[in-house]
Amino acid sequence: MSTKPQEADLNSGYLDYKWKAMITVALATMMGTMDGSITNISFPILTKVFDVSVTTVVWVSLAYILTSTSLMLILGRAGDQLGRKKIFIGGIMIFTLGLALCSISQNIVQLIFFRVIQAVGSAMAMSCGSAIITEAFPEQERGLGLGFLAVSVSAGLISGPVLGGLLLDWLHWRSIYYVRIPFGLIVLLMGVFFLNSDKKQRGKVSFDLLGMVFSSAGLAALMVGINQLSRYGAKSVVFPALMALGVLSLLIFVLVEKRAVDPIVDLTLFKNRVFSSALGGLMVMFLTYSVYILLMPFYLLKAVGMAPSKAGVLMTVVSMIAIIVGPISGWLSDRFGQVWFATLGAFLTVLSFWMMVGFDLNSGVMEIAPALALAGLGMGMFQSPNHSSIMGAVRKDRLGTASAMISTFRQVGISLGMALAGTIYSIQMVHHQQELSRQGMAAAEVGRKAIALSFSDSFFASAIAMSTVVVLAALTWQARKKSEGVAG
Repeated sequence: MSTKPQEADLNSGYLDYKWKAMITVALATMMGTMDGSITNISFPILTKVFDVSVTTVVWVSLAYILTSTSLMLILGRAGDQLGRKKIFIGGIMIFTLGLALCSISQNIVQLIFFRVIQAVGSAMAMSCGSAIITEAFPEQERGLGLGFLAVSVSAGLISGPVLGGLLLDWLHWRSIYYVRIPFGLIVLLMGVFFLNSDKKQRGKVSFDLLGMVFSSAGLAALMVGINQLSRYGAKSVVFPALMALGVLSLLIFVLVEKRAVDPIVDLTLFKNRVFSSALGGLMVMFLTYSVYILLMPFYLLKAVGMAPSKAGVLMTVVSMIAIIVGPISGWLSDRFGQVWFATLGAFLTVLSFWMMVGFDLNSGVMEIAPALALAGLGMGMFQSPNHSSIMGAVRKDRLGTASAMISTFRQVGISLGMALAGTIYSIQMVHHQQELSRQGMAAAEVGRKAIALSFSDSFFASAIAMSTVVVLAALTWQARKKSEGVAG
């Protein structure tokens, strides 16, 4: 009898904490995803302000993504060992400092460098997010908790283009950074007062620095090689040399991880086919989805001729749908299984990309909006169940590692995808401009037509590649069915 009030009090406090943790992590995640969407919509303006090409200005995002990707795995492990609250709060502090520095950049080199500083903070905060939520929510509500976290991703994507478009219409491009500094300070205070200090692992703390070096070198070489393909060409020695260096570095990374005492990537996790299939699907989804992130602003602003504010509002359609679907998909997946919802979400996203392949100079809002809405429906259905499958396949002492791997594979997919999309787009732009000029089209129209055609070419390639996500989702279903059969 005397234990029941105590249990009730514990449960009450537990319920209070899970929502405090959710709000804090969700706002930090929203701040991170807002950073990507609000920055990318400024690319057409930055190319003009700094007089640089698309393949150069894309490094404003790629340098950020490469840095955060390189650090997330080791920071996820650091969260497991040193405490996730400490890593999370430090990350918000550095991220906010990076915003201030970006806002005073005088040239493209400074902006890229300050984005690297900002990325360090982002990696610290994002690497711990899913782990904090997974621990805060009971197992039977894991999909719901991660679904709300997916909502914060969509909320950031919604607010980014809208806020960015309005700021670019009314103020200087620097405003997309300095207006977010107060928001960062608020999240910092919430992290200090709302998050519980978690237990550190006992024993000596060690970090796999050698693994981090080779993983970073491999990813950097691959991304730089792909990004420079349009400049040097596939026949140049630069491209194959960088690609070979990237592959070699990643192979050495695997060997280092097999022998490391405390590896940043526990390779035994990949023996779980549910984990490996779901994580592979996540990476391919964001690799192919990157074409939308990078090229949609160019299509809407330069080909269709929309004002930045109108284009920003239109681009929020994807996130507006996803923000509604995400929690519902997560809640339903807790009850009926993650794989079916992830597979259907991947299929709908592929279908939306095939619709976008048909966009041209005459496409209006009534044609563009339905395709974007379908993409939002697909992404909303895919993310929550996919993340729940990944987090549910690991032990509790590896939650930080799994959380970091979700963020890392998402970032790797985005970074490689943006490099590939930018390269395909740039190569096709040159091709279409030359072809249209030979056909006698007026010079004033050549640029707009070439942008629309290059946009379609890039989405065609991404739609084909994205189809593999459906296959990987199906493999996750087979792996789960097999593991349940063995367990039974």
